[in-house]
Amino acid sequence: MQRVPPWRAPLEVALVHLGRAVIPALPRRAVVGLARLAGAAAYGLARRERRVGLANLELAYGATRTAAEKRAILRASFGTFALMLLDLFWFARRRTARLARWVVLDPSMNTLFQPGAALGITAHLGNWELLGQVVAQRGYPLASVAAPLANPAVDRLFRRLRAHDGQEIIPAAGAARHILRRLRAGYKIGLLLDQNTPPDEGGLFVPFFGVPAPMSSAGAALALRTGAALFFGFCVPERDGHYRAFSTCFFQPDPADDADQPAAVARLTLRIAGELEQAVRDHPGQWLWMYKRWKFIAPGTDRNRYPFYARPLPENGSTPHPA
Repeated sequence: MQRVPPWRAPLEVALVHLGRAVIPALPRRAVVGLARLAGAAAYGLARRERRVGLANLELAYGATRTAAEKRAILRASFGTFALMLLDLFWFARRRTARLARWVVLDPSMNTLFQPGAALGITAHLGNWELLGQVVAQRGYPLASVAAPLANPAVDRLFRRLRAHDGQEIIPAAGAARHILRRLRAGYKIGLLLDQNTPPDEGGLFVPFFGVPAPMSSAGAALALRTGAALFFGFCVPERDGHYRAFSTCFFQPDPADDADQPAAVARLTLRIAGELEQAVRDHPGQWLWMYKRWKFIAPGTDRNRYPFYARPLPENGSTPHPA
């Protein structure tokens, strides 16, 4: 994990403490307006992230979207991310009342709100942090997997915010054993699976917007091993400051599949990737386009299909490709 420069670490901690003190006291309209301003400023100032985002949008949409449409999607993405960060602080105060007032639960969420273990699959789309808070507030045992932030002091502060309602945070390193134990205890497990997971860390290359990208196979392997249901859930902001939490899919893994067979894991991982891609297509302005999703080039794949920032992985014959 890359560490932040020594000069920046205390500044980040100070900004987090300032956010905790100021943001929760603002009215909802002010928070939404501030997020729009912050998103617009970030779009204009963050040249590197803007370049990455536009390259990703070019890969995903090509000639099917105009340059102006791609820029509009990216500006919306910056705004969505800014609101998510501000709302980490805003919902920390009077959390129960604010969740009830500002988060609308679609009836499709009822599939998750029932006893029994489930793997909640989501992406860096909308407010993934708030989605976990909604589930925890309903009284269901919930554990989410999260990689540590580069700044340890900030990471501790954010973990306390996340765990305020009893949500357990499982470190990403070595998470499988802990997840298995909690699934057998009936927990809901939250997994963000639109991230780069190299093959040597259990990732499989699956098509994402038509171009192979590595994704963790842990969700598929755990579902097949335990029989836990797969729930695809998201929480997206509305123009008036409300959020809408909803599910796009809920199913049990096929009992005929063998968890020990790599082909079965690859097929289910491919299906998971397809569900996440469709969610991004349905809500393009809500996804984190600034993330280097296509960072690794699949062995044997044309480098020209990838963005400028991509780099190859060595040919090692160990990465299964689902058909």
